[in-house]
Amino acid sequence: MNDPTPAPISDSPITLLRGGWLAAWDGQQHQIIPRGGIAFQDKRILYAGPHYEGRADVEIDNPGWFLCPGFINLHGHIGVELMAAVVDVPPTARFAPSLEFVRESPLFLPRSLTRAEQQQSAEFSLVQMVKCGATTIVDVVGSGPIWWLGNAPDDEEMLVDTVGKIGCRAYLALGFRSARVYQNADHSWGWYEVPELGMEGLRVAREFARRYRGSYDGRVQVLLTPHAVDISSPALLQATLDAARSDDLLIQIHAAQYPFENQYVRAHYDDTPIGYLHRFGFLGPDITLGHCVFTSGHPAVGGDPDRDLNLIAESGSSVAHSPLTFARVGEALHTLPRYLDHGINVGIGCDIWPADIIAEMRLAWFMGKLMGEQAERPTCREVFHAATVGSANALQRPDLGRLTQGARADIVCIDLARYHFGPVLDPIRSLVTCGTGQDVDTVFVDGQKIVQGGRVLNADEEQLHAAAPGILQSMAHAASARDPLHRNLETILSTPADERRAE
Repeated sequence: MNDPTPAPISDSPITLLRGGWLAAWDGQQHQIIPRGGIAFQDKRILYAGPHYEGRADVEIDNPGWFLCPGFINLHGHIGVELMAAVVDVPPTARFAPSLEFVRESPLFLPRSLTRAEQQQSAEFSLVQMVKCGATTIVDVVGSGPIWWLGNAPDDEEMLVDTVGKIGCRAYLALGFRSARVYQNADHSWGWYEVPELGMEGLRVAREFARRYRGSYDGRVQVLLTPHAVDISSPALLQATLDAARSDDLLIQIHAAQYPFENQYVRAHYDDTPIGYLHRFGFLGPDITLGHCVFTSGHPAVGGDPDRDLNLIAESGSSVAHSPLTFARVGEALHTLPRYLDHGINVGIGCDIWPADIIAEMRLAWFMGKLMGEQAERPTCREVFHAATVGSANALQRPDLGRLTQGARADIVCIDLARYHFGPVLDPIRSLVTCGTGQDVDTVFVDGQKIVQGGRVLNADEEQLHAAAPGILQSMAHAASARDPLHRNLETILSTPADERRAE
């Protein structure tokens, strides 16, 4: 453990937090310390352990708190989610761009929300993530109003300032692609190639990175995100890899996320998406694979069950696991323990609303057991590790995701004294099996309090909540205009089962 009387960093105030339990990092794993404490000063942790004996200018002691490292949402889309409203229907019944729309669209899509709506959309979503204990959020391919079609003008620039205002930490990106996926009136999928879209998108993304990387005292960082494997040509992959290595930037790409993606890559390159990336050298410790569900051996893919997982593990790539978005459509990773046992670093991401990383951990725990047909794995500690150290390792940030001397003072205080937890024997087990983001009481980022009593201090939650329904309607209107069948929310949500019940 740390020295109980550490030397202060400066003359600035030292804050000491004490709780009922502390998850302190011992260099290998999180150790639970009853009635442990954390002392921090000037953004850094001075001490995390059982008995702090140094100076403390501010002391906060809550015996009901579980003191956790800030959770890291490794794969998110910051903004009001149109997808989140569309449930209980097959994927072919949801909004999709038409061939006419993608063929006639300019390289950069026109705005479909007002500037005020776009800013409110991002802030509404970011507040939810922070309230649930995510101190670091990775925004993948941008916060555009309909993110699967690309960024709206200035959306990430506004998001930089929103992150600055809220006080959290974020990795931001301008997504780019060399093709656009569309849907025909018969519900079949197609790919419309636009090579210049990818290269120009990469150029703009690099410029964004140069301009905003390190903003707000380093809380804003940037990565490169070619959107997905099936819409990233070999030329775009190579250009992205060269740019990332030249600019010292991380990469995240959606990979092996859809059956139709597998079909496309198989037809064009005679390989799986992971094999395709491996062929072009697009795997490595600086690359995170978003979702990575449909790997070789998956029932929908077939083949050698170890081949793709071995390629990922040997390269050092990480996987951002987001179980909710797949569980909602009856799909799942096969299986989380298999990925871990192959030596793959796995982090947790909240791909879709409600962006509750604690609930996402529990779903990863449930689905891992269900798909593996075993009670023992994954364990609560394995998913807790994924949402903290696993995600931090993917970002190559040994100063995040753990409470130890020298790490960033990103701390989440969770109230385990609430009735639904019952008696607490092991706080990690209690959190994963019984908790949600609503149990988060207080959050610090860089030692600054940004959530207190479950409310974000630097946001008007009532105003954001009131604005959200109008934003959703604006997005739905824009999506309907771009859809091959001009569907609206009402027709999509009126599933055949609903119609039969109505009769």
